[in-house]
Amino acid sequence: MYRRGCFFQKFCIFLCSVFSLCVVSCGKEKTGNLERKQLFSIKYGNFEDQLDLFQLASPYVRPDTQLVMDDGIFYLSNSGAGKILRLTSFGDLLALYYNPEKNPRPTFIDADQADKIMTRSAVPYPLNHPTYLAVTPNKHLFAVDTVNEERIEYDQTENLALHDTVIHFNETGEFVDTVGQEGVGGTPFPPIEGLYADSSNGIIVVCRAETGIRVYWYDNTGSLLYKIPIAFNGLPSPYTNEVKMFSSLDKAVPDFTAKKLYIKVDYYREDIDTDINVSAGISYDKSCLYTFNIESRQYERTVDIAPYEDTEDTNTGVRHVKKVYGLLGVTANNWCLLTTPRSDGYILELIDLHSNKIYTRTLAVSPDELVYNAFHLSSDGILSALLAGDKQADIVWWKTNTITGASKNE
Repeated sequence: MYRRGCFFQKFCIFLCSVFSLCVVSCGKEKTGNLERKQLFSIKYGNFEDQLDLFQLASPYVRPDTQLVMDDGIFYLSNSGAGKILRLTSFGDLLALYYNPEKNPRPTFIDADQADKIMTRSAVPYPLNHPTYLAVTPNKHLFAVDTVNEERIEYDQTENLALHDTVIHFNETGEFVDTVGQEGVGGTPFPPIEGLYADSSNGIIVVCRAETGIRVYWYDNTGSLLYKIPIAFNGLPSPYTNEVKMFSSLDKAVPDFTAKKLYIKVDYYREDIDTDINVSAGISYDKSCLYTFNIESRQYERTVDIAPYEDTEDTNTGVRHVKKVYGLLGVTANNWCLLTTPRSDGYILELIDLHSNKIYTRTLAVSPDELVYNAFHLSSDGILSALLAGDKQADIVWWKTNTITGASKNE
């Protein structure tokens, strides 16, 4: 009898241990803030080490300033001023790519020449409106810019202007060439919404048109490897045909090492007023992250992304709302990172695409830092941000690789 009771007790302990392990490994882990590190600040102005963010009311749809962090070096595009800054993680200026017609002569040129020590470089180039940036493993810089008016072409099928191009600088800052749709020197792109580098020193350009997105994948010589059209009316659906739903393609990002795309689609369902049996509008239901194999042109797997459940204070009381996560990117070791805004900053969701385990963290951002924000996720899981306030822009980062682990390219 004692042995039976002892066995039963040990069996119960075993079951409790298994249950606890399942809760930890299979559920969504929620904790507090992810540690944020303040790196440096940039003043507003027209000098070489300043940003011109006074044109926040720009007629351009896309953001004016973007950033990329590579091995602790920051690249900031400032489209309003027609320049790109390369800085250390302490904020020291290393190089300035600038349009001489829009910028004063850098003050450090004469000083460095007088000292015979060239610690900074100035690269004059007629930048019009630089935005998205990418840095390859061999330290080549690629920047999205607009072509001059006489070079704009028109896509009659999509009824849109082709005015974007990609400018290529080598590791020493010298201009190499421009990349268009067909490759080096090709036709300008439709509006570009993303520029990425892969582990083979190639680049990936993501464009958005009226009927879908187009992804252009190039090798390290600028030769076009793949052109992938993804039509809005042909997106995959997790629903049966009986369910009336509407889909919206949020973003497509490339894998760092494999020829794959990660495509996030948001789904909205029709609300029916049951009293009168008519449509009462649509509401957000959920999102899905699809892995698309470029070589086979097939979707390989699907990951469901539940909405972030938040509350809002209204005149009639507290209202529960479902918020949509926006896709930041996927790390080299296959962690998907998403964010959604909240009153105290942003909620960050991290999904391990191997195990589907989910973590959530808060990215603390104060209200006075929300004039304009830009984020960049490095392949090894460091999330950098430009947080613009009224008087200056702060450059910060969060090391998410404390959760995601070392990337496979390290």
